[in-house]
Parts: sequence; C-alpha cells; structure tokens
Amino acid sequence: MAEVNSADAALNAQVKAFPATPQTMADTTDGNWRERKVRLVFTTAAGEPVQRSPWVRTWRKMVTDANKILADRGEEQIPAGTMLHTLRHTYASLLIKHGESVKVLQKRLGHSSAAITLDTYSHLWPDSARTTRPAVEQGLGSLLSESIQGTSRGTRQPVSTETDGRRQANVAHQ
Repeated sequence: MAEVNSADAALNAQVKAFPATPQTMADTTDGNWRERKVRLVFTTAAGEPVQRSPWVRTWRKMVTDANKILADRGEEQIPAGTMLHTLRHTYASLLIKHGESVKVLQKRLGHSSAAITLDTYSHLWPDSARTTRPAVEQGLGSLLSESIQGTSRGTRQPVSTETDGRRQANVAHQ
C-alpha cells in the first residue's frame, strides 16, 4: 500500500508542477470529425500537441534508459515495441480487472461515448456466465431450493408472473 501512496503522491506532484494543457483538437474516434476540448498531459514547450515522430524518438530513448536501469537491478525489462498507447491500454485493462464500470472507463479515457469504450475493451470484462450465475444463485438461492424441495414432494408452488404490468399469482403444475 505504501508503494501505491508514494506513486500517487509522485503523480500528484508531477501534475501540480506540470498541469494538463487545455486544447481544442479534432476528434474522429467514432468516424465523424468534430472538435472537442481536451487536456493534454504531454505538450511541446510552446504548449502545442506533441507530434508523433519526435515523441516516438523520445519514448524509445526513455524505454532504452529504463531497460538499462531494470537490467542493472535484475528486473524484468519493458518489452520491445511498448509505446505510450500500450500504457493507456494497460491502464484501461487494470481498471476493468478491478471492477470499474464502462462509464468510469469512458470518462478516464476521454472517449466520446461508452460504445467506443465497449467496442475497444468489451472482451476484457469478465464472462457474464461467470458473474451472473453466482449472482442469481446468491440472490435467489433459498427461494429456489424451497421451490425445488416443494416440487419434489409433489406440492404445487405459487409462481409470480407479470401481465400488462400487473402482478398475478399462478399455480405451477407438475
């Protein structure tokens, strides 16, 4: 937990010293062009968006330097080809793994809609069969076992149904 707090403190200090720069940029994430306001974490000295080519060179040097440090420590190195966008996907994957909703992820990633988030990351949310079955069993477990026990004894069990929004009691027959 101390590592998380120190990482959080370091990140907060960095953002405080170098706040995100507001910009208006083109957004084509859904295939349509429009402008939207964004807050850029990485900018040029003039506060403009960093262009891809210079950034790639800078990033590769950072990864090379980091890998030298990691190698000296005997730790696992950053895989070749890891780009900043890879870190974005890692961040998103970790949020999903720890139970964040699609709406939280959409906000954190700056997607214009939850549909874009789901189109990109839906395969990372847990399989619904693994989560829904235990939820139903936990919520209805005692009711279901009473119903099964009553049915096995040959008794008739009331079953609630809805018709046109009105609740009606029917009797289930064997």
